[in-house]
Amino acid sequence: MFCHCEKAVADEAIPRRIASSLLLAMTALAIFLPSVVFAAPNDALLSVYSYRADLRKAFDRADSYQAAGPGAGFLIDLEDWARQYGWRDYKSLSAYAPASTPPAQVGHAAPPRTTASSYVVIDTSSGIVLAASHADTVWPIASLTKLMTSQIVLDSGTQLTKVFPVKTEDDVGGAKLYVSNGDTFTLDGLLYATLVGSANNAANAITRATGKSKPDFVREMNARAAALNLGRTKYVDPTGIETGNVSTARELALVAGNAFSRPDVKRYTTTAKASISVLSQGTVKTIKNTNWMLWKPQYDHVFVTGGKTGYLVESGWNLAVALRPSAKNEKRELLVVLFGAESRAASFEDADALSSWAWKNFK
Repeated sequence: MFCHCEKAVADEAIPRRIASSLLLAMTALAIFLPSVVFAAPNDALLSVYSYRADLRKAFDRADSYQAAGPGAGFLIDLEDWARQYGWRDYKSLSAYAPASTPPAQVGHAAPPRTTASSYVVIDTSSGIVLAASHADTVWPIASLTKLMTSQIVLDSGTQLTKVFPVKTEDDVGGAKLYVSNGDTFTLDGLLYATLVGSANNAANAITRATGKSKPDFVREMNARAAALNLGRTKYVDPTGIETGNVSTARELALVAGNAFSRPDVKRYTTTAKASISVLSQGTVKTIKNTNWMLWKPQYDHVFVTGGKTGYLVESGWNLAVALRPSAKNEKRELLVVLFGAESRAASFEDADALSSWAWKNFK
């Protein structure tokens, strides 16, 4: 991992000529790669990049400065390095400093041991990573896939009151709504089924709200990942049932953070129990949230502001959750993403232990 405690050279000694050449080269590449959307690092960051051999080795993608080598660790791209570390040591990178003051470390206890294979803990207000373990490991994300699926559907502009059927071919196994072929629901009801109950057939059904074929919908998922510079994230289906849906804890945290910051996604993912109407049958289905931290009494000491679970035999138990020590304590909100916990219960216990550690050791 990069050390943010030393400089390769003083800021003012860095020639802008080299940075300008890098920026021109990157712009030229962008002309020939219209499907890749990224924010170009500013001149000051390119100047630092030109002098730092470790940065050039870790972020050697000329088109987007994505993490390309093991030296990058959990970092997503060159700008992620600047936001996490660079601004602390280079005055010229002050534009990358967090909008809010990062938490100060007040304790020195090591993060707790978890059953999860990888995790990341992020201070939501500043975006600073407080703890990470194997957060750059590529992992099957299972139903955490639905966080991207739901955002695309919600951005399609389709009215939530519009009615859609759930078809037999939507059932791909795993969690599902138990319905007959052609049973109809509002889009709003299907989004509750997707994000509260993690129903795979509902997730497939809502893709039709966009008017896209499934292959085109998956291409849109990957285009959005590319726009966020998520080079280790890939989608192959909208539900998460396929092991080809992969990401890292750090990259998935960016997807989850974007999702949980939206009022529409927040509404679904913080609902402990939803009742949705089966319009074609005139009946109602009640769905309990797969996120136990919303409704089990042992988690009454935390306030959840967003969450999604995922499970495959190949992935173990995955979880993305945003939480606070109390409803009003917005400045202490954390985002925890973990992959591969040994059981459903353990995934929530791991998140609880990591958040408790962060609140005790950072102020």
